[in-house]
Amino acid sequence: MLRYFNIVSFLVVFAFTINVSSKNKSLNDEILRKLKNFCFIFSLMVIYIFIAQIYDLYEPFRNRSNTNLFGESSQSTFWLSQPHRAMGTFREPSFLITFFYPLVLLVTNSFKKSNVLFCVITGTALGLTRSDYVRFFSIVVLFLVIYLTYKDKKVNLNYIALLTSVLFFSTFGVLECNLNPNSIDCSNFQEDVDSINRSGKLKIKSNTASSVVDIGSERIDVINYFVNSLGNLTPEGLNSVNQGFQTFESVDINNEMYLTNRSSPEYLLTRYSTQNFGTGNYSVLKYEINVQNIIVFYTKGFGAIFIALVFILSIDFITKYSLSKDSVFFLIILFFFIVSPIEELNAYYGLVIGLTYSLCIKVNNNEKI
Repeated sequence: MLRYFNIVSFLVVFAFTINVSSKNKSLNDEILRKLKNFCFIFSLMVIYIFIAQIYDLYEPFRNRSNTNLFGESSQSTFWLSQPHRAMGTFREPSFLITFFYPLVLLVTNSFKKSNVLFCVITGTALGLTRSDYVRFFSIVVLFLVIYLTYKDKKVNLNYIALLTSVLFFSTFGVLECNLNPNSIDCSNFQEDVDSINRSGKLKIKSNTASSVVDIGSERIDVINYFVNSLGNLTPEGLNSVNQGFQTFESVDINNEMYLTNRSSPEYLLTRYSTQNFGTGNYSVLKYEINVQNIIVFYTKGFGAIFIALVFILSIDFITKYSLSKDSVFFLIILFFFIVSPIEELNAYYGLVIGLTYSLCIKVNNNEKI
């Protein structure tokens, strides 16, 4: 029932936001001013928590346990062999990006004057997540900025400052145990820490360019699940989508368990608490896993009618509005949510998409690209 309530809340908030903000310019200005202040303050908080986790300073309490096979384990905020990542008050860096980046883009897009300080601070907070998700969309926005710079013969310093900060800090990072080898977490891996700091120099690690387009094995599994089901788009109901994905994912693992139990190899004499034996994550045998994609989730839940609805809305938008910098920005925000790891519509999505639609489509006169 909650899944259907999420859809209703999205539609109600989306319609309410458009109806209110498209009729009151002074209200829009006030909303953007408050969003600007929120984004700036929250970015400072994200940066502080990032530093606090490295140097064992105070950080806000987290009440959500880690999501893995061992349900009682605490949320991990430590990476031994990889640079530390910002996650703010969220459970994972990708969730921080999903909920925060669209707001930063919306505020930056609304600036009439240069505000480099805001863009650098928010860009740094986003970049410290070291998320391929944020790098991919920053590159998408960068292409739009480059084209508009060429067309208008004018450099948008706000976007340049934001995107440069995001791309720099998401590409280059430093190991926590290189910065603070005496931290609580690092003290549990003394031999590895000594190896990391043997040279006595600060080591800068960088993400590879290929990681931006490498969608990962989990996303590939979702795509395979979706493609294999295209022959039968009978509605399954929203509560059955993740169960179906769990069944699909567990086929190889069930086969592996059967074969290993029958052959009883030597390594089965040792209990591996966290090690899988080759084909995947054994936790899918017990826990449901999410498809992490809105299109896949609602297509499987509602069937072909959802695809038809998306097609009709797309045609309506294309025929009603000209291709402009504002309409392209709106489509980028839409695409951002479509590929986000949050698979369900919700009231927050309705607020952000509704506000973006009002500011970029309803209020502004669309100038053709």
